[in-house]
Parts: sequence; structure tokens; C-alpha cells
Amino acid sequence: MSPKEEAVKYFKERAGYSRIFLEFAKKIESLGDVGGHVELTKLTQEERVLLRNWFQKDYSTQRTAKISLKKFEEKFKGTKFDGALLYEVVEGVIGRKLVYKKAEKNEMERNKIHFFEEMAKTYSSEATEFLTASIYEKHPLHVGFTAAYNKGELKEIEKVFHALSLLPLKKHMRLPLFAEKVTGNPHEFDNDGRLISALQMVREKKYEVPVQTSPNAEYINQLLFDFGILKDDITNYVSVFGLMGERGGRILHSWVESFKEKSVRNEPLREVIKLDRVYPVHKNNPVFVVENSGVFSSIVDELEDLPISIICTHGQFKLAAIQIIKLLTEESCQIYYSGDFDPEGILMAYSLKQKYPEHINYWRYSVKDYNKTLSNIEFSAARLQKLENIDDNDLKTLINQMQKVKKASYQEGQIKGLIKDVKEFNKC
Repeated sequence: MSPKEEAVKYFKERAGYSRIFLEFAKKIESLGDVGGHVELTKLTQEERVLLRNWFQKDYSTQRTAKISLKKFEEKFKGTKFDGALLYEVVEGVIGRKLVYKKAEKNEMERNKIHFFEEMAKTYSSEATEFLTASIYEKHPLHVGFTAAYNKGELKEIEKVFHALSLLPLKKHMRLPLFAEKVTGNPHEFDNDGRLISALQMVREKKYEVPVQTSPNAEYINQLLFDFGILKDDITNYVSVFGLMGERGGRILHSWVESFKEKSVRNEPLREVIKLDRVYPVHKNNPVFVVENSGVFSSIVDELEDLPISIICTHGQFKLAAIQIIKLLTEESCQIYYSGDFDPEGILMAYSLKQKYPEHINYWRYSVKDYNKTLSNIEFSAARLQKLENIDDNDLKTLINQMQKVKKASYQEGQIKGLIKDVKEFNKC
């Protein structure tokens, strides 16, 4: 849930706040803004307790209370309500839109539009045009910018516009260096939700890539990478065996020697982005991709004397793995992917197939394979719900079985079968 939704849910569930929020609504509508005070008389015991918990102040002997709307809103900071605007929360709690004084509301809106127009002019670029358009259209992710404007955090908004005016970068740059270039502070964009929202809105406008309201770390890494920014290029790595890499039209000697020595390579994103080509050691062979490191090592242990090509993603796809897979698809490689039989694992396989439908093949995703390695780990309703987002005829029967059994089955139980498959492919 968004900070606003969290706040609305919290206050609606506590009846003692109902009178407070009705008074807030009257005050905001009167002033046309969040400000001033409201006075509550004949405080109930429940109201005293709620106010004490909220302001960390003793109201036990008070019959009346004078509450500052600004101070009440300030208490959102540092909580799960951080970023929510009091007036939007009030609307959610009382169940209707607030009606402001029309003239003041129009003036505020004109000032806001003028500010964003000036930002777009000062930092003119395709990216800032897309961002400004999204803010005008009240895109779901625009709220961070509106909230910052309403709080007077204009410099914070300007930093984002400045950053966007430089993107996309022609050459990849690490996030701290980019932040230092834009703001003088290398840590300015370490956890900047507004920058991430802005990049999502721009990418959606330009490439029609759907946004995420709660993006995870790997999604953010990919998003930044799409604009030429590297957030983590050392610990973001992929493990490979039996692949050849080229740079500048030259096969990398270290990759050749690694295969000769039967060595696994852990390739960080820092090195992956320098590659021009990646392909199997035997160019007509398929490439196998597994989710778990233990499974990867077991297959390599057993088959290291054969010219097999295999990748380990180490759980959720890191950007380094995605880039290697992308390079392999550019070589028209056929890729066989195997992962865990749980909602998250199935979603990973599905997302990869959606991205590269001509190259990705599901590897041991049958009902028989699932039933053979069942564990005692049961799925929660929330996890099972994730399977509803998958629309793939090749997975339909498996998903139906998983929804029926409601238990996980893990890749480690399939090692013998996976090794057998790789051997068979190698004979072809």
C-alpha cells in the first residue's frame, strides 16, 4: 500500500479519530490549505489516549485540546505514512473530496503549474518533458512531486529535473559519481524515491514499460541501468560455466582458460557490461540456466569434462544475469530454464519467457516433476495469489496443480534428472 493508503486505513480503524478528522476537514476547507489549529472540547478517554500516542504528550487531565494540522502532518515523517499528505488522508478518512475556496485553489494550481513549466524550460530535454506531462496528467507516481511542492521542497524537485536532463547517459556511470555530478553529494540519490518514480514515468512514456508502485532492488537496478546508471556493479554478479565472451571482436583469453581449467566464473556486472558477445563453448549447444547455486555446482561437478554451458542466477534475476541472457539471445541461443516450484520461481520463469519467447524453454516444469519433489512448505494465500498473474498455456496445468496442492517443490530434488537432461543434450 502507498503511504496515503496506509494512513487512511490506520485512522479509519480507530474510531477515536473520527471527530478529529471531521474538524481537520472543516479547517482545510476554510483555509484552502493544510494549516492552522482545531480545538476539541469535551475530550473522550479514547481521544486522550490517541492524542497522547500521536504527540507523545499527556492529555489525561485535559478537557480540551488545540491541535496544529501542520504538526499533526509532520508526525508522518519517519513512519510508514511518510510522503502522505494530510489533506489526502483526511479525504480518505471522511470518505469525500474536500471543497476548497475556489479562488485560492485555482491560484495554488496556477503557481504549481508555473513552477513545473519553469523546471521543464530550465532543464529542457525529452526526459523532463515526459516527466512534466506525467505530473500534469496526475500519473499515480506524481504524488511525490506534488507532496514535495506542497511542502516547499522545491530544491529537491529541481535535483530530479537536473538529473533527468542528463539522461540517458552515453556511457555507463556509477550512481555515486552521477549524484556527485548533479548535486555535489555522491549519496544524494542513494534512496531517492522521487528519482526512481521519475525514471519510471519517463520510461513508461517512451517505451510503454509498466511502472511498479513498490519496486524491488533488482527492478531499480535494471531501471537505473536502462538510463546508463550503475547502482551496484561488483556484488551484482552471475555464475557461468562453459561460456565464451568477446570484447572488441576478440575472444577473452581468461574465459577460454577458465573452461580449460574446468573453473566456474563469477562475473560481476562491472565486467559483463564490457562484453560484446557471449555464446556457448560449443556454439550449437543450448545454454542451461538454474536458479540455485547448489544445483549449479552439482551439475558442474558431475559434467565438468563435457562441453556444457550453464548459468546460475542465484535466486531472483540480478542485472548481470539478465545482461548475459540478453547477449545469448542475440546469438540465437536456445536457453533452458529451471527453477523452484513456488509462486516466485514460476513468476521468474514466466517473466523470462515473456521477455524472450523465441529463446527461452521451460525445463522440467511438468506436473510429474512437481509432484515428485514435494516439500512440506505450504503456500500462504498471498503467495498463491501471485500465480493468478500468469497467463501461459505451457504452465496452466502445473499452476492448477500447485493451487490444488498448495505446497512448494524445490529444484534441489531434481538434480539427477537435470544432470541426465544436460548429458542427453550434449550427445545431440
